[in-house]
Amino acid sequence: MASDTNATYLTPSEHPQGVQSSRPVKPTVLAFHGSGSNATIHTVQLARLKRFTQDHFEIASLEAPFPSPAGPGILPFFDGCGPFKRWLPPSEKVSLESMRSGTSTSLLPPEVEAQLRTRIQSVRGCGGRVIGLIGFSQGTKVVAGLLRASELRKELGLLEEDWCDFEFGVSVCGSYPPPLVPGWVGQRLGEGKEVGEEKIATPTFHVQGKQDEWLWAGNALIENYYEVGEGKSERVEWDMGHHYPVAQEDNEKMAEWMIGVLRKVEARREAR
Repeated sequence: MASDTNATYLTPSEHPQGVQSSRPVKPTVLAFHGSGSNATIHTVQLARLKRFTQDHFEIASLEAPFPSPAGPGILPFFDGCGPFKRWLPPSEKVSLESMRSGTSTSLLPPEVEAQLRTRIQSVRGCGGRVIGLIGFSQGTKVVAGLLRASELRKELGLLEEDWCDFEFGVSVCGSYPPPLVPGWVGQRLGEGKEVGEEKIATPTFHVQGKQDEWLWAGNALIENYYEVGEGKSERVEWDMGHHYPVAQEDNEKMAEWMIGVLRKVEARREAR
């Protein structure tokens, strides 16, 4: 059962700060669940992918801070696994019109940013590094916003925001635009500038479901905010609904893409 706060949620293979391990520290990928889910449920949903990535990454599920009813596909399978959470506060009202027009909020709640800072500091305190992000449904809005923020931080050389440093993203069953970006992004962009003026170029693997009723929403996020092309975003559309891929070959393809990006990152670091 999920806890009410999850800033220090640890997967079984992680070590608390100060505890040493003789094993090499694998890079961490932070995972963001969908609306009406939680970290425990998301860990279960990621189990198939983890089978193919566990030798290369630690995938750590974060839990959103705001209460929510159970989301699509959660019940009845995860009945009794609450409380359920979401990445946007209950005060944030969203209509179908604002979803389609992309005019809902683009601000990552401060509570989520604070949780991220704490978690990334904890990973670094263990000698690790957060290298990438995985998001499902509403969690893909967080992933997109953090990738854009990471790019902006590098462009402007913002040392005080060095926690925001990510090499790739994985987006499954994308949600509606816009991305959710930290508050400091808007301040740095300046008046009159929009988050989407420059598209996200960070390598991102987008998995869309042909039977997903929210397919249009994920497509809008990709088309308006990501640069699709070699070395940037890759989009696939598989025979599935609003859930993680089930087929072994699909999970293997996702894992191979992640490992491929990791090898390129390591090669660049060794060449410095």
